Amino acid sequence: MPRYVTRGIVLTLGLLAGTASVTACTPPMPPDVLAVFAETQITCESGNVDVAVPEEFAGFMASVGASLAATCPDQTVTEVPVGDPAPVLLTAGTPSATDVADFQARVCATGSAIEVPAFAYSVGLVFNAPGLEGLYFTPQAIAGVLSGKVTSWNDPLIAEANPDYVLTDLPPMVLMATEDPQASVQVMTTWLDRLAPESWSTGPVGVLDGSQRFATLGEMLTEMGAVPGAIAVAPVSQAVLYGLGAASLPATSADDDPAGVQTVFVSPDDSQLAKVGAGATTLTVDEATGNIAAAPAVGGVPAPGSFDLAASKVVLADGQPLVGWPTVAIAHLLVCDEAGNPLPLRFAQYALRLAGQGSMEGVGAVALPEPIRVKTFVPLRVTVSTDAPSPSPS
Repeated sequence: MPRYVTRGIVLTLGLLAGTASVTACTPPMPPDVLAVFAETQITCESGNVDVAVPEEFAGFMASVGASLAATCPDQTVTEVPVGDPAPVLLTAGTPSATDVADFQARVCATGSAIEVPAFAYSVGLVFNAPGLEGLYFTPQAIAGVLSGKVTSWNDPLIAEANPDYVLTDLPPMVLMATEDPQASVQVMTTWLDRLAPESWSTGPVGVLDGSQRFATLGEMLTEMGAVPGAIAVAPVSQAVLYGLGAASLPATSADDDPAGVQTVFVSPDDSQLAKVGAGATTLTVDEATGNIAAAPAVGGVPAPGSFDLAASKVVLADGQPLVGWPTVAIAHLLVCDEAGNPLPLRFAQYALRLAGQGSMEGVGAVALPEPIRVKTFVPLRVTVSTDAPSPSPS
């Protein structure tokens, strides 16, 4: 039997019907107030749920499970490899319709598959070149590297943007890639396709034609550490774990006044600007199911309705444009919701709470922008209890 844990304000994570009774009050509670209520109580279950996790995010779901266990000690989480028939699947990027259908057929034949964004993460051009951390790369320079046309650190496409760096007498670049598609590569090439189509004619792709290719991302990053000059596209958090550097990338602010538009190079280690960049995603909502798919966040400029500066707790310097890291991937959860097994849904509900998002930030994730996180409450059926006190109108 489930049990309910309350923190301050009473709230139930249950059937969607409960929402109507609360939102029908006068005046109706705005989404941010409903989100506050949704953080105050969870429903604990007893048992274990398996979550299939890509190798680059090993430990992310375990961190959510550890946070959850602090409140619900009888509810545990076990990470398993992708391919195992787990009722919860973490994907590194935006699942395709085929991915969702495969999940439904393999592990959720008697239930319904829920799809929601899970967290964001920065994608970068990472390399083994000590002393060059933060080197500026334009989209044209990255397109040249990934297409194999730029093989020297002293190439004019790089040198002209980095007059303060000594780029001579360095090992030649060695482009590395994985054999299977990577969400990171998809995000980076989507950005190139948008900003430098004249330099990158391939369009968005998941696999690069690297001079060296590897079966897994972990194998590639390990080898990069042993090869001076190695360069690749990968999650920035993984580059840090493997002792690799990452390039700074440009983002251009949006402004109705052309004179106010600014292009700034963003550092890959700025966690605040990673949150801003995550707001550049756009959502596709399935009207029949409420399922949400978040597109790669490219460009660094938040999309309308996808970012709230105050809720993000990001503090910008006076006059600093609202632009963030320009290449951000959005990981997703596929959850099997079937009668008699509430554990997968309860886990997903917690992962999208502030506590769950915070636990993943501790291991390298970027929390979802608040407007996006709150939208996931609908397909996950996070509702406000009819017993919850109505807040004072603001």
